[in-house]
Amino acid sequence: MNPTDKLSTFTPSQDVGLVESQGAIAINADKARELFGVDGTGVTIGVISDSFNNLGGAEADVASGDLPSGIKVLEDAPGVGEDEGRAIMQLIHDVAPGANFVFHTSGPGQPEEFADAIFKLADAGADIIVSDVGIIHEPMFQDGIIAQAIDEISSRPGDSAVSFFASAGNEGRRSYESSFNPSGVIEPTSGGEFHDFEPGSGVDTFQSITIPSGAGIDISFQWDSPFASVSGGAGSLNDLDIFLYDSSGTKVLVSSTESNIGNDPVEVLTFNNEGQTSEFNLAISKKGGYDPDLMKYIVFGGGKNFKINEFDTASGTIFGNPNAEGAAAVGAISYLETPAFGTDPGELRFFSSAGGTPVLFDQDGDRLFIPDYWRSKPAFVAPDGVNTTFFGDDIPEDSDNYPNFAGTSASVAYPAGVAALMLDANPNLSADEIYSIQEATALDMDDPSTPEFDIGFDYASGYGLIQADRALGLVTTPFPCHNSALDTLAFANPGASFGLSSSGSNKGILY
Repeated sequence: MNPTDKLSTFTPSQDVGLVESQGAIAINADKARELFGVDGTGVTIGVISDSFNNLGGAEADVASGDLPSGIKVLEDAPGVGEDEGRAIMQLIHDVAPGANFVFHTSGPGQPEEFADAIFKLADAGADIIVSDVGIIHEPMFQDGIIAQAIDEISSRPGDSAVSFFASAGNEGRRSYESSFNPSGVIEPTSGGEFHDFEPGSGVDTFQSITIPSGAGIDISFQWDSPFASVSGGAGSLNDLDIFLYDSSGTKVLVSSTESNIGNDPVEVLTFNNEGQTSEFNLAISKKGGYDPDLMKYIVFGGGKNFKINEFDTASGTIFGNPNAEGAAAVGAISYLETPAFGTDPGELRFFSSAGGTPVLFDQDGDRLFIPDYWRSKPAFVAPDGVNTTFFGDDIPEDSDNYPNFAGTSASVAYPAGVAALMLDANPNLSADEIYSIQEATALDMDDPSTPEFDIGFDYASGYGLIQADRALGLVTTPFPCHNSALDTLAFANPGASFGLSSSGSNKGILY
């Protein structure tokens, strides 16, 4: 049966408020609550997002039962958010209706404010923290201050540990990475040497990309030097720049050419295509210092038809706080394409960000003797495209008129809700145990970018689609904590939109 045909006959139960999201059904949350007699009572969940009640709908959500009463707001955004945090709370409430909430805005894209929000939520009693915010200039190859804050709260001893669920992102595999390949050709506007994209014997200093007319992109470009803003010291030991040329390769349209030596190894390029053409060229140059062994860019935005036309390495796009050792990064699967709605195995959203970004430097900026290539990101996936009372756009595939919340910002709510049910069943679970149990009981999925079905963990779907009832089943049995879900496996088994807020060159990304 086509999943959209099945959906036309499906009516979500009205057990939790006016709207119960389809995602709660897709992960068997209702079955878990019934079988194990838990609803998240006594558990506090902290949410970090753009805003909670800028639109003024919170009181109505409480009155309808779509949110609990008594939500504590530590700090809300000053009238500029779309209340994505409140939408996330609605989805969590559908899974764990007994849980309490506390909210803190992520601020305007400064890492210090984000890290401060994490500690304030933990100090306010949060047992679980959920975030759908990324910052475009967070370090790719080093744990920044946000990742360090996550690692600190998640590794606290005993039941004082706080689990952290982070949106994986909506960038799919829109990433190019390579060592710097000298071309011998000088970039005329800055005087640096062009990178040669051609891996063979030829030389090609341009990489063709497609940016649809009317679309905008942001590119975070980084390389393997330490961040001065994280570790102090010498900072970046080299200086690289990134350029967007027209289709002929003769005119620079935009560029990012900050002085990097002694500072941070990051350039952020922004472009809005307001013309008729959609064909452009990217170029990278090195202006000073050594040739990087690894450099990488990630593209944000551009719509579904953005494309890297040549030399595409289709690399991972999870970085920064979702890539923290202490975080569980959450990818996206449309609830329509889950087993509960007729698709088995479930199929990953094309935009769900992939993992595999290595950490090369420690907190002091020293290069690791053994680089950390093995972080299991994403940890798992959860549904998106689900109903809320106000957030998103209604999709034609469902039979109601409620708006549907798309992207990993929606998906991240579900494992947090399941974690609340788990802590209700066993308050002594550590963050690592919560992650490992959800990983071990997930339904395996495939990485669509590989030719064969990927059994077990892969960098696209993680360990697969979370299942609340299976996780609760394992919570109620003796469970030793392991570093990998492979050790604890107990069962055989449109581009999404995002918002940007800027403060100078700093950008916060809502997934």
